[in-house]
Amino acid sequence: MRSQSGIVDQPYRAERRELERCNGVVEVLAPSTWTDARVEAWLDWFGEPQAADELLGGGPARYAEGLAKAGLAKGLFADPADAGAFQDALLTTMLSGLATPGSAGLALTPLPDIAEIEFRHAAEAQLGRLRSHALASRAAERLDAALAQVGDTVQRCHGDAKACADPRKNSALARAARRARDLGADDRMISEAIALAGASRTPLLDHSAPPKISMVASGSRATVSAGDDNASFAAQIGWETSALTLALSLEDTEVLVRGSGFGAVIDACAFQKDVGFDIQGFTYAVHIWATALEIERGEQPARLGLAGVGDWLLTQGLSLASSDGRDGAAALWALTVGAALSASAEAAASLGAEPAFIQDRQIVLRGLAERRVRAAALRSPLASEAATALAMAHGLAKKHGLRSCALISAFEDPEAALRLGSRPTGWAGVASPVSVTQTADGLLVPAFSAAAFGCLSGAKADIDAARRHALGHGSLIDSPAIDHAVLQARGFTSHEIEQVEDALRSANGLRQAFAPAIVGAGFLSDVLGAPSRALAQADFDTLAFAGFSPAEILTAEHHALGTGRLADCEALSPEIRAVFLSAEAPVLADRLAMVVAVETFACLPVPVELHLPFDSRPADGARLQAAAARAGVRALRLQRAEPPASFKLDLPEEPVETPRPAAREPIVTERVIEKIVERDRSRRKLPDRRKGYIQKAAVGGHKVYLHTGEYDDGEVGEIFIDMHKEGAAFRSLMNNFAIAVSLGLQHGVPLDEFVDAFVFTRFEPAGPVTGNDSIKSATSILDYVFRELGVSYLGRDDLANADPQEFNADGLGHGKADAPEAAAEPLPASKFISKGFSRGAATDNLVFLPFGGRKLEDSGRAASSEADFCPACGDIALTQRGAITVCDSCGTQSNRSEPAS
Repeated sequence: MRSQSGIVDQPYRAERRELERCNGVVEVLAPSTWTDARVEAWLDWFGEPQAADELLGGGPARYAEGLAKAGLAKGLFADPADAGAFQDALLTTMLSGLATPGSAGLALTPLPDIAEIEFRHAAEAQLGRLRSHALASRAAERLDAALAQVGDTVQRCHGDAKACADPRKNSALARAARRARDLGADDRMISEAIALAGASRTPLLDHSAPPKISMVASGSRATVSAGDDNASFAAQIGWETSALTLALSLEDTEVLVRGSGFGAVIDACAFQKDVGFDIQGFTYAVHIWATALEIERGEQPARLGLAGVGDWLLTQGLSLASSDGRDGAAALWALTVGAALSASAEAAASLGAEPAFIQDRQIVLRGLAERRVRAAALRSPLASEAATALAMAHGLAKKHGLRSCALISAFEDPEAALRLGSRPTGWAGVASPVSVTQTADGLLVPAFSAAAFGCLSGAKADIDAARRHALGHGSLIDSPAIDHAVLQARGFTSHEIEQVEDALRSANGLRQAFAPAIVGAGFLSDVLGAPSRALAQADFDTLAFAGFSPAEILTAEHHALGTGRLADCEALSPEIRAVFLSAEAPVLADRLAMVVAVETFACLPVPVELHLPFDSRPADGARLQAAAARAGVRALRLQRAEPPASFKLDLPEEPVETPRPAAREPIVTERVIEKIVERDRSRRKLPDRRKGYIQKAAVGGHKVYLHTGEYDDGEVGEIFIDMHKEGAAFRSLMNNFAIAVSLGLQHGVPLDEFVDAFVFTRFEPAGPVTGNDSIKSATSILDYVFRELGVSYLGRDDLANADPQEFNADGLGHGKADAPEAAAEPLPASKFISKGFSRGAATDNLVFLPFGGRKLEDSGRAASSEADFCPACGDIALTQRGAITVCDSCGTQSNRSEPAS
């Protein structure tokens, strides 16, 4: 196995570096371009440095040497020279930052299929364990605090020791003991807490070790897509625990149950050069690490993944939401599968084929052939290379078999990503456009990521404008909201401003640059007048205390430190902004489409995490997993967010019962000023035989009949709304709405509440109203109905469109028509009283006479001739009634005698 120039010739320069570790300061030889965090991640993987003169303490060299010796012993290498070439190539990929060992895959607890009845019992048992531990932890925490309070009460007591430990003599101890008893402590526990006062106590429960439950269950794609009861229950378990994986086939369920013992990750973006993608170097690196995994795993499953696939697409200016981006990622993964399975076939020639391949030989070979055909159909420059690699793997597998039938997986590994320079792993992960670079003096400064710089350079964009937008100006000079002049006007001196400017180089936000530790607590207290208690708080906001608004602070922060994004940079073209938008904030549908494109070629399934906000409901999870199943993913897992730190239910305070005052003698008054009538919430039923009226009208040409039913006192208690020639749904809706209003009226809801709620509602049909003498137009059927009820039962003439009394414009009437002799004729009672309702009680000759009018003018004059002027109101209404003179207008009484003639 010969080394390739594209691998071993990767340049890297080493330097000595001192790192502060948990057990002291260590000196290590590391690549000069790596950050301290990246170096520490490698040390955490291989252990503390053992060879000061070797890179990373000799850990990678020992790892590569051990695999080379094991491969030579197993007969995988022809001679020591071949094993040495493998060792050098493997070590070079690690020290060049091209690849890293990965973590093992977690084996999941299997559960029955979600359609089986056993699934509900098994899931509830696992859920019960989680709930029990959570409840026990909270109860034990409160009980621990209560028992500690018992001991503290004894400790704080001054006096006789026996008396302090006696609840009968120490009232504070008695209160603490009663509280502990209320929280579940028995008397023995309380007695022991008293006896152990002042000694160290062991917690009742280990709160830091909740049970780790990772479950996997199978479910048919049709069941999960439909969201039936079984899928909804599975969504409820996933919503509550975030630990249930749904695999949409039995084969994938078995793979997830087995897990993997070893893993490795290769940085695909590192092979993108100025002249294009280094296919030869990439496939050789995949071949090297696939061979390493075949040596290391023994009989355990292993997995090989990629990092930086999204960054690789971004470098070429491909959007993750476009079909070209999906085809590019799929072609890269297909190329990886072909190279890895070719190495597995070569290993099988020496070590023998896997039993799973022997059992399912035809299925595996047919799957490789189908992948080759699909790879050739992709629209990507790597499509032909991927098809060729898969064809080679198919030929070698047909000849030698496969040591691992399933080796490639798009898994996520945060620790491996840190060892690769924070390169995201998985299907098509994209790093932030702003990364961190470490200077020679150890200072971390923001800078463009390599992928973002490559994308901007390839598009010939304005890099300076993009840098100012994403990284900021690095200073508050010329800031549109908070600059030096504004700060000086608020009391800041040049010394504080200089301190802030120095802090901006390493600050994560503008508020951090203005922290009391930087500008000085003395300045904030003496000049700005900040209280010492506020300064002691960790979240003290200097700028807010100085009077700056959140909008001003955000504007100044964007000017000084940038936004950290490029998707909203107006200096870039819409096409480039769309590329960065797909990377920074991918839409769920685009993300699922990318997952499906990659999993078409990947060997092992990886559960897709479907994120839910904390305030979501299980039904939201069911809909989300149904959408993912319909998109074509192989496995999924609901991931619900943790509650925010400030989360707290807003519960109303319990009403405080005030004692009722003693009964007093009732105070008898001459008149009742106000009478309060309290009604219970029971239903007031209408009489079986009730009166009411029917009003026929047309609203916008649509006929509507309004029926009312009244109580004996004339108050309306029910309504019916009938419409003809309308759709069945609309008629039924109006009928049920009338029933709802009738129930409200019968339960005590005032009619005026309904009138105020539904008058002026606007929907069709609407327009002119015919057949009603008071209402001439309405904005909807409900507007007309409640206008009519308001006019008829509440006297709301303001809701009528026509003047019922038909006054003219000057309010003087119509002249002679208003004279007494022209008064309206008596109306028959049959116009207002139902003969059927009265059952003949009302005679036929019964009429309604006009009433409520003024007396005739001549009677008024006759009365005024016998009256005198009232000194109180001035009206001619003062009459003599015996010995008392009374004013008929204002009621003034006097004992004055008859006026002189």
